[in-house]
Amino acid sequence: MIDNMFVIDATVHPYNLAEDNLNQAPGGGPDLHAFALREMLWGMHERFATEGSAIAREAFCTDWSPELLARTMFTESDVDLAVNHRLRIDSVFQDGLCNGTKNQVLADKWPQRVIPYAGLNPMLGIDACLRDLRQQVADVPGTIGIKVYPNSGSPDASWRLDDPEFDPLFELAKELGIKIFAVHKIIPNGLVPLAPFGIDDLETVAIRHIDLSFEIVHAGLPPFVEEVAMALMRLPNVYANLEITSAILAHGMGYVEDALAQLISLGGAEKIIYASGAMHFHPQPVLEKMARLTFSDQLLERYGIEQITHEQRAGFLAGNFARIAGIDLAAAEQAVRDDEFARERAAHGGNRPMWSHWRATQPELWNAAPGAAA
Repeated sequence: MIDNMFVIDATVHPYNLAEDNLNQAPGGGPDLHAFALREMLWGMHERFATEGSAIAREAFCTDWSPELLARTMFTESDVDLAVNHRLRIDSVFQDGLCNGTKNQVLADKWPQRVIPYAGLNPMLGIDACLRDLRQQVADVPGTIGIKVYPNSGSPDASWRLDDPEFDPLFELAKELGIKIFAVHKIIPNGLVPLAPFGIDDLETVAIRHIDLSFEIVHAGLPPFVEEVAMALMRLPNVYANLEITSAILAHGMGYVEDALAQLISLGGAEKIIYASGAMHFHPQPVLEKMARLTFSDQLLERYGIEQITHEQRAGFLAGNFARIAGIDLAAAEQAVRDDEFARERAAHGGNRPMWSHWRATQPELWNAAPGAAA
């Protein structure tokens, strides 16, 4: 908890950015698109990590374990629950960016802490998607959401959510108890066109499937701020997931603060869902910024809104997600009150230092790391 508010981080994922997970070019070496996407992810960390929270490239470009994610989230930050996304960027990463085994380990070992989302690659076709979803839900009990990308990391092919071919996917999802689709939008995956990352196809399926909720992942970043704001205003089942957005906000980019005010002005504070994108960034400084966010008088006047209240912040940090996910916050708080992470934090007297578990378990990745968090 932070400032007496329960915290659900709605998007986390232990990446696999190791060299051997990058698809290989025919002549040897990493495939161009795999290399470009990894460099983009690293560049975002290098550019937007808050002061003192940057990690070494030697650590970043490795395979991050489920244990590392859990220890970072629940002993080094005030996050209480986290939503782990399986990431099916299959055309550039041999085992995806975050594979199904990690999702299963996290959900099996720490069900009181981790909410799993399945990951699908619709580029494989509808029949493969339906088989895959059934299997993932069977393998990972507690799966309540699905993460999808507009493409799988390739510039040569993309898909649209509103393609009639995929109508059976939404129906099967409802049949299996899935409540939420989290759709990566706005930020292109490296050397790919921007157009598939617009939101018009998401709007169409949200209207068709009003009994499902849809998260626009990376909401609040350019160039689709106005479109997202209008979607939040018009569509009752569409929400702004602030993964990466919140990290850039914590870094101090005024554009994002302005965009967030616009989203609240048109869509309402109840449509904002906090997510850090950990471990792309350390969760604690990102959370602290969001938990204590206030708008300038200039922004309040520009968008005709009142200052953010404690109740609205509590909604950003947990209440809004809990409402669409069907989570009883009182029960969730009780479940983590005395678990292994709570006891470790109590014994330490609070949060452990940022990245301390990683540094302790893999010191060789940090020793020659200029500028990394101490």
